[in-house]
Amino acid sequence: MTKKLFFTATIILAVIYYANTQEIVVTNPQLKAVVLEEYTGMNCPYCPQGHTIAESILTGNPGKVSVIAVHEGGFAIPEEGQPDFRTSFGNNLAGQTNLEGYPSGTVNRHYFSDLSTSGGTALNRGDWATASNRILSEESYVNLGVMTDYNSETRELSVTVESYYVEDLPFGVSSNFFQIAVTESNVIAYQAGASSSYNHKHILRHLITDQWGDEITEIEAGTIVNRTYLYTLPEEWVAENCEIVAFITESHQEIITGVTVPLIDGFSNGEITSDYARLFTDVPISVGQESENSEFDFTIINGFDAEQTFTLTLSHDAPADWTVSFLYNEEVYTESTQITLNPDETVYAKIIVIPGETSGVAKCVLNLHSVDFPAYEDKVCEVYVVSGVQNMIVNGSGTNTGVSSYEFEHHYKNALIAAGCETVGAIPGYAFEQAVEFGALDNVNSLYFNIGGTTPVLTLGQVLALREFIDNGGNLFLAGQDIGRDIMGVGSTSGSITHKTFYQNYLSSLYLNDGDAANNSIMSVNTDSVFGFIPSSSLIDAYDGVFDPDGIKKSTNSTDIFLYPNGKAGGIRAFKGSARIVYLAFGLEQISNEDTRNDIMDRTYRWFEGWEGTNCEIISRSQIDIYPNPASDYIKISGLVNNSNYTITDITGKIVKSGTIFLSEDIIISDLKSGLYFIEISYSNKSILNKFTKL
Repeated sequence: MTKKLFFTATIILAVIYYANTQEIVVTNPQLKAVVLEEYTGMNCPYCPQGHTIAESILTGNPGKVSVIAVHEGGFAIPEEGQPDFRTSFGNNLAGQTNLEGYPSGTVNRHYFSDLSTSGGTALNRGDWATASNRILSEESYVNLGVMTDYNSETRELSVTVESYYVEDLPFGVSSNFFQIAVTESNVIAYQAGASSSYNHKHILRHLITDQWGDEITEIEAGTIVNRTYLYTLPEEWVAENCEIVAFITESHQEIITGVTVPLIDGFSNGEITSDYARLFTDVPISVGQESENSEFDFTIINGFDAEQTFTLTLSHDAPADWTVSFLYNEEVYTESTQITLNPDETVYAKIIVIPGETSGVAKCVLNLHSVDFPAYEDKVCEVYVVSGVQNMIVNGSGTNTGVSSYEFEHHYKNALIAAGCETVGAIPGYAFEQAVEFGALDNVNSLYFNIGGTTPVLTLGQVLALREFIDNGGNLFLAGQDIGRDIMGVGSTSGSITHKTFYQNYLSSLYLNDGDAANNSIMSVNTDSVFGFIPSSSLIDAYDGVFDPDGIKKSTNSTDIFLYPNGKAGGIRAFKGSARIVYLAFGLEQISNEDTRNDIMDRTYRWFEGWEGTNCEIISRSQIDIYPNPASDYIKISGLVNNSNYTITDITGKIVKSGTIFLSEDIIISDLKSGLYFIEISYSNKSILNKFTKL
């Protein structure tokens, strides 16, 4: 009878409006509140320990924590004479957590990489407090207020929720969802591990907004959303013991914030912990043009009901011939200034970037520091300007392994510059998705993904952005130790169907295994016209004791280019339409031989630029020497075999000079334009690649 009432007694009336004034919710910035969903059952002997921990977190943080006890799973199946605390929602809620035992819990349905034991959001009870403290210190981009009205005669309940968006939705999030749960406490019943008259608290009785909530769309900073829901309370529940837990989610997962109020005459304006300030911008990345302004508008909010003085500071890594400044209150600054804001005041600033002739990426960081409350963590906001870049390095954004891909960026950049690339820049992985969305990669021809030893290797958004880039003809170089394992392996953190089809259909690879210490060296497949005869190299541990380069295999649409000693492939190249792809199952930084590392990037860059390789045996460029280099009128070549053929090409691949050269003979270059050139020396079906600069 009760389960039937869950469905027949619910009437939802959603009165929706978007306005500039609010009736319930506060508008000053708040930190997040915790919503702890505890998965439990009355026949679980260890669950009382979880109840105690949850109650301790709740009472230790009054007004900042909500607890929902979700009875589901085998321990929740009632035995004879026991009440049934299960709902129709529990199995689906638990199903997305990867829980492995009871009691388990999720804190804001957030994935904590260092606390998760199952690769999901489920946490052991001993980690709930740690996770809760982290959430309570984070900014919330939305505030949530709740008001209830209950008619005891008709048992009709009205719940009004009102949200105020302090900031826009984060990048990649298109909507939010209101969720409203009814919980009941002081229900006396049996509990294994406790007693036959145990006080059950915070039992999930119903989700008024159904399984995954009521969607909110068309959101921007300053938006207020107000909705009212009607529900008839079943006779079996004691209204005085019931509470309303309202919270806001992104999709079915991440909970942003929440609030709990009594079912009878409940009210909360959503004030959790006031955040001292906010600093944010709407557009995080743009395409720059030489001598033209790129501008970013910033919003600054004093979150306290008191006057505050702040220091506003700008830092950047723009090339020397770029100009970077910020504008505040009609004044231009290149470093910092102090600003004083009235209580709850909102003001605006602007970063202005003017690129010079040098191509590159400028990361500009605006920092807001409270002079009055110096112990508070500074507010930081960063933006990027991309100008003249055709070859972009993307640093992996995974954080699970404790390895940072940024420390390996110089291997990519230095090797590309050594290969003659004059249009190179670098961005972090999280900015890559934004770059695609905002068109900042429209002029980029090739991507070099520096995954290193990080996981998750690729977010879903990065995979979707990569597919779009490749489908439009862009080239991809992708290198890292655990790419195959993290996408195709058991317990992967990047293992969605979208990831897997990308691995198979775009990287044109088959994953064999996680690899082992035996994959400790690579040798090129010398039948390959592009990467053949690159010197062999040992592989090293570059990730603090974790060494297991993946074993992979080419598909029907790809070509092996590097092999391990056991004969398994460690690298492939492939075509996807007109796009060219190189995938290494080891990090570039793991290659101990610097010449090998540079040769790989040299060949990749040239192949991406249109070079089709050679049928000759390609000898390492370290075996010959070109001098003088740079040169104005002529060059000489040492280590040369008599009567060799040479071909000189510019950076576009165009042949500008060729011929036959004898020992000690000069090659005249006075007729060439200034710039970088490649020279290929051929003899006896062998070929040597090198380069020089014409002054």
